[in-house]
Amino acid sequence: MAGSRARQLLALLKTFSLTDILFYALINLLTLPYHRFFTYNTLRPAQLLQSHANLAELSSTYSSAPSRHLLHCTLVAWRSRKKDELNFSIIAATVITAIVTASFSWGNVESSIWVGPAFWYASLSMAICGIFLGAQQLSVLSLLGELPVLKEEKDGKEGKKNKKKAKGKGVSAGVLKRHLRQILYEFQEVKQTVRDEEVRQDRQEETKWNISWRSIFTWQCPMMFIAYSTLFYIVGLSVVVLTPLIKEDWGDNSYVAVAYAASTGVAWGLFAFCSLGGYNEIEMHQREEDEDEDEEHPDVGTRDDPDSKTAGTIDTGVEISAAAADR
Repeated sequence: MAGSRARQLLALLKTFSLTDILFYALINLLTLPYHRFFTYNTLRPAQLLQSHANLAELSSTYSSAPSRHLLHCTLVAWRSRKKDELNFSIIAATVITAIVTASFSWGNVESSIWVGPAFWYASLSMAICGIFLGAQQLSVLSLLGELPVLKEEKDGKEGKKNKKKAKGKGVSAGVLKRHLRQILYEFQEVKQTVRDEEVRQDRQEETKWNISWRSIFTWQCPMMFIAYSTLFYIVGLSVVVLTPLIKEDWGDNSYVAVAYAASTGVAWGLFAFCSLGGYNEIEMHQREEDEDEDEEHPDVGTRDDPDSKTAGTIDTGVEISAAAADR
């Protein structure tokens, strides 16, 4: 086991630079309080969109390529999940604001160490920023409008074949590009080929899509504000409750502090276990072969969620394979 891990690490170091590895390690560290939200709703969809966009033949206005259909479904799924996340973040930020405001009325706040109230003020400030930024991003998604619905043709026994031919029809490249620019950026990749017989270079430009890390940071900011607002409130709460262990003689307040420390440790331990290892076997997206099986066996059940039409599986962290994207 140790030998295989060592070989995997060596292969990783040969494929990617140390800078790339450190960059993604830093991302994992900074997004630790909300890692699942960041991975499933922002980074992983961006990686899928980048992959599908570079295969979707966006140079032509209309295309019947299956990759164009897959790109459309991935965009729809990302917008749906991002809207749900933003609505949740606004509600959560409002709740945190009310909790922090009410906590200042406790009698033991004045006698606690100053660090506790300071963290609460920081928590309140972040929650307010999260509310306004979440509302701002919801308005951006609304102004961009919804993606058009794909029209799929089915005709008897040839229905499945006709459906595959119809994928991508009705959605122009311009519409897809407008939505892709929410999280990716477009650039021209220059390819040079040298002919053997002639000392001459042929230059060919090809349009490529890459992850925009500025957009990644912007779209994850509301959830970041909520996560760190919650974290700061917990730190401030711990300081306020545990202050009697430092400043007072042993008494009732000390028993309360010990009970709080024990219960908080157990609760956050279970939270970390569930967050980091509880969903590893779950596939968040429906594969194309599963979609084809659903068409052949319609009585088994249907999947109407647009998320289910996007290829890809859940990952336990930031994929280092995306390190090739320009930062």
